[in-house]
Amino acid sequence: MSYELIIIGGGAAGFAAAYRAERLQKKTLIVNDSSILPLGGTCVNVGCIPSKIMLHQGEILYQAMKNQFRSLSLSGSADFVEALRQTREMVKGFQQKNYLNVINTQEYVDYIEGHAVFKDPHTVVVNDKAYRAKYFLIATGASTFVPPMEGMDEIGYLTNRTVFNLDKKPDSIIILGGGPEAVEFSQIFHRFGIKTTVIQRSQRILTKFDALVAERLKQCLTEEGIRIITGTRLLEAKSTGDKVRIVFEKIGQGRKTVEAEAVLVATGLKGNTEGLGLERAGVETDEKGFVRVNEFLQTSQSHIYAAGDVTGIMPLETVAAKQGSLAVQNMFEDARGRINYHLIPRAVFTSS
Repeated sequence: MSYELIIIGGGAAGFAAAYRAERLQKKTLIVNDSSILPLGGTCVNVGCIPSKIMLHQGEILYQAMKNQFRSLSLSGSADFVEALRQTREMVKGFQQKNYLNVINTQEYVDYIEGHAVFKDPHTVVVNDKAYRAKYFLIATGASTFVPPMEGMDEIGYLTNRTVFNLDKKPDSIIILGGGPEAVEFSQIFHRFGIKTTVIQRSQRILTKFDALVAERLKQCLTEEGIRIITGTRLLEAKSTGDKVRIVFEKIGQGRKTVEAEAVLVATGLKGNTEGLGLERAGVETDEKGFVRVNEFLQTSQSHIYAAGDVTGIMPLETVAAKQGSLAVQNMFEDARGRINYHLIPRAVFTSS
């Protein structure tokens, strides 16, 4: 079967591209493998939306319990597992309304669930059936990059994809990483009464943000009771009965250890490109699996574009959507559109 455009990936970039293709009346196919990228992408399923729901629940509890007025004496409790359950329910509603329902209204866009593999530069195979297209858009997103540390495969660590499925509240947790995801989750866990330790490789958290902002936020989180250790080199992870021990080297202080009931890995991303057969399509990737693109979002094959987190450029839902839409305009309208990434703001969602 032939299409004018085949989009591989059903996240923000893929759906924005499909919306633009629909407006241009281009026969389009979206192929999504939900085991790699949940329909709707990272933001709606395992990123921005569920983390903000959990942050908001934690904030309500924290502000009530820690108020500064002598006239108010409040007490209460929080069910961490129930909070996660309600978050999943809300996410499912967002996915249905904003993605599943939208698919059924498209006249020129088809959708199939399956894993696409390139057979050649103009053909992909999905569920044992071949599909050809004039253009392709790779929009398969990204997933957690796990640091190459001894013992990681044995400890049963959490990522942003698995943490929302916890069925038991841990009494303590270690978060590896110091970016926005690590910082946000540190406050979520802490405000639900979980002892939280953040271990960051660099000398400060939030290395892509202004240093003064990062330092002030570190101070606020530390005053709340979150332990933050910076300037480290991870050495080993090991299970010790019902806990996990992380061994690291603290620059200038030698070997250190921290133990907790759970570990969350938030040490960056890698592109979801494994198993796509990109070598048969002649599409180049870097050492972390991100697809290399030019300023117009073209890959090493001029008819194959990439958009969203799989490019490794700026992992934000809004950027992914803009890239997806722009890629389609560049394909069919020769728009030569590009994005000035220096003008895009970044944010970390925490509260004081």
